[in-house]
This record gives sequence, C-alpha cells and structure tokens, in this order.
Amino acid sequence: MSTIELTRGTKTFLFPAILLEILFLSSLAFASFKEYELYFLIGIISIPFLLLFFYEPKIWVYVSILMFAPILALRDEGVSPIEIAFSVVVILGLVIYFFYKFFIEKKSIVENYGDLFILLFFVFLPFNGLVAYLNDVDLFYWLREVLILFLILLYFPIREYFTDLKDFNRLLFFVMIVSLACSIYIIVTYKESTLVLANYAYELFGLAGTKKVNHIVFVGTYFTALLLAQNSKKLPVTLLLFFSAFLSLVALIITVSRTFWIATILGTIVLFIYFNWKERIKLIVFYFLILSLFVGFAYFTFHENYRVVTKLIEYRFFSSLKGKQDRSLQSRFAEYNYVLNAIAEHPLSGNGFAKKIRFRDPIFVRTLTSHNIHNGFTSILYRAGIPLAIIYVSFFVFYFFKVIKLIKATKHRHYLQPYAISAFVILLTMFIGQFTFQQYLARDFNFAGAIAIAMIGFVERNYNVAKKL
Repeated sequence: MSTIELTRGTKTFLFPAILLEILFLSSLAFASFKEYELYFLIGIISIPFLLLFFYEPKIWVYVSILMFAPILALRDEGVSPIEIAFSVVVILGLVIYFFYKFFIEKKSIVENYGDLFILLFFVFLPFNGLVAYLNDVDLFYWLREVLILFLILLYFPIREYFTDLKDFNRLLFFVMIVSLACSIYIIVTYKESTLVLANYAYELFGLAGTKKVNHIVFVGTYFTALLLAQNSKKLPVTLLLFFSAFLSLVALIITVSRTFWIATILGTIVLFIYFNWKERIKLIVFYFLILSLFVGFAYFTFHENYRVVTKLIEYRFFSSLKGKQDRSLQSRFAEYNYVLNAIAEHPLSGNGFAKKIRFRDPIFVRTLTSHNIHNGFTSILYRAGIPLAIIYVSFFVFYFFKVIKLIKATKHRHYLQPYAISAFVILLTMFIGQFTFQQYLARDFNFAGAIAIAMIGFVERNYNVAKKL
C-alpha cells in the first residue's frame, strides 16, 4: 500500500484548503440555522468569480470594480443578495490576496509608511470589536461597519497589477462605467420618484427620491474626466470623458450636498488658475457646453418650472453661507457636544464602531438616536479612540503630501500629471467631506480612496522609471 507524500507545494496549499472547507461547512450550518439558504447559494455561485484571483488577478480586480456599481447605487437596510455576492468576490478576495502575499509568497507589500499605518490600523481593529461588545453593540453591525473600511485596501492589488499606462487607463474605464451607472441610476430614480411625487418646489430636494450618496465618486469622476480630456488626442475618448463629467455634475446637483457643491466650485477655480491659457480656453469650452447641456436638461425635465428649480438650487447653495443662522447647524452643535463628551469619557479605547449616539435635538425638541455623526474626525475619535484614529488619519495624511510632491515633480511629464492632480482632488474632496459627515464609513469614500491611492502609486512608479531613463 503506497503512502501519499506531501510535497512542499502540496503543504503550501493544504492549510488554505482546510481553512476553506471549515469556512464552507460553518457558513452552511449558520445559513441553515438562520434560514439564509438563498444567501448561501448566492455566495456559492459567486465563488467562481473569486477564483479568478488565482487564474488572472487583473480580471478579479475588474469584476470587483464592476460589482461596486450595484453596491454604490442600491442601499438596503438589511443584508441583500447583492451584498452577499460582493462580500464573497471583493472582501473575501482581499482576505485571500493578503493571505497569499503574507503566508504563501511571504512577500512584503509595504512600500511606505502609509501602507504601514493602514495595515496597523486593521491589525489593532479587532480590539475595537471587544470595546464595542462591552458597550452593548451588536457585533453583526460592528462587523458590517468595519467591512466598509476594509474596502480601502483594494488599492494594494490595483497598485501591484496595474503598473503601465495602458492597463491603468483600462482600469479607469471600468471605474468610469461604475460612476456612469451610479449617475444614471440617481437621475432616473430622482425623475421617477421625486419629480412625480413633488407638489411644491421645496419638495424637489426633500423627498425620498433624492439620493444623498456617492458625492465623492461624482466629484472625483467630474474632475478626473476633465483633466484626462485635456490630454486626450482621440475624439471618441474626449466625448466619453465629457459625457461622464456632465452626468456626474447633474448627479452631484441632485444629491443636494452643499459641501460638495462648494468643493466642486473651488476645485474648478483652482484648476482654471493652475492651467495655462491654451488649457484654460479648452476648459472654458467644456464648461460652456456643460452649462448649455444642463440648462437644456433642466428645461426639458421641468418645462416652464425650470426657473423655480434654478432658484431653489441657488437658495440651497447660499443657505450654506448663513453660518449659525442655518437651522441644521443648530442640531449639529447639540450632536457635537454629546460626541465630544463621549470622547472625553473614553479617549483611548473609543466607544466601538457601530455605537449609536443619543442627544437632544433643539429643532425637533426631542431626543434622537442615530448611527450618524456629522463630522468624520469626531466620529473616528468617538468610535476608535485617539490612538487608533491617529493611525488611520496618518495613512491619508501621508498619501496627501506624497501626491503634492508628485504634482510638483511631474510638471515636465504631462502624461502623468493629470493622474496626480486627479488623485489630489479626490483626496482633498474626501478631507473636506469629513467636516460635514462621517464619510470614511461610506462605500463611495473607500472606493474613491482606493482608486486615488492606487493612482498615486501608479504615478510614482512610472515617474521613477522615467527618471532613470
């Protein structure tokens, strides 16, 4: 009777195989106990897409990027079948990626302090789960919130597998498909819901049809499309970029987010100052066409009421300049007082992710309980504690200053500079957005952040190669 000899290669994959089998059986048992057989079936069907990682990692990244389209557009309170499929392909795929790099290839993927900061953050994050549990947080909701943060790590495989210009542009094409899908969805939803139900002008920005999500994706697509269009020499590509910028701008207006409106206007002014006269003229033509299309779109959609809509947009924008007279800010101050007191009570450990806040609202004159904190910086301090929050924020600060350095360095290499500026604009928008909401817990924040940081890695690598030539 012959014995089975375990070669080195067999031993390498034996542990992952056993781990996968244990995960499969435990998931099946949990699904049967909770009567989630349908979700389990969807997860099993999604596994072949996950296996693309071992066959062709680039295809797995493409599939992962495209799966962001329904995840960003559709928001369900419960766990949807789409989220199950997304978790299997993207999140479990990332787990396998890091496991493969650390334990099979035994290869370091840390290239700088920024990488070290974000990996340390996730290494210490399980301790936050214990804090959340001690603060009566359901660990299911804790895990669901933490997994959103985990999406930022997608920049590691993107940075590794998409190194040359052709590959990275192809990746951005898939990202643009996701952005276009989100833009079209939000416009169609707004038209079919809000426009049909609204009886008064103020309801155009106040009903459920107004989707206040994906701001960073829309702003990032808008600026990236315009920047890349400056260097595009192919008319079809230029038209596609222009169309993407236009739809992103319309979708951004529908979100009714004054913070991102202001960020877009300021960013546009900065670009105009930064460009030379030839680029400025081209930019003016772009904006003139966008304005013409938007006015035509508004008139076609609202007919004789389009003037009311433009006045409403104007009122919404200037209401952000009222300061303390803005009623929404009064509620924010009451919220901030509660959050700051809670941070002072647990400065080191925090209160745990998914921990709700409870405060007295001065507008509705009642006690409100909410997951949402309208400031990302106080939110991360409240949930993670000061030490873990510093590590997390340091990751973004590191890459923010790195991209500024790259913008200065690539001024004589025009094909790289639009990518560097695009990454800078996205990171700056992410930073600005934190002042009005906990954007770091949003899917679009981590999706856009992963793309921006991968873009920084792409620029840095190609710049260093060009410098050696």
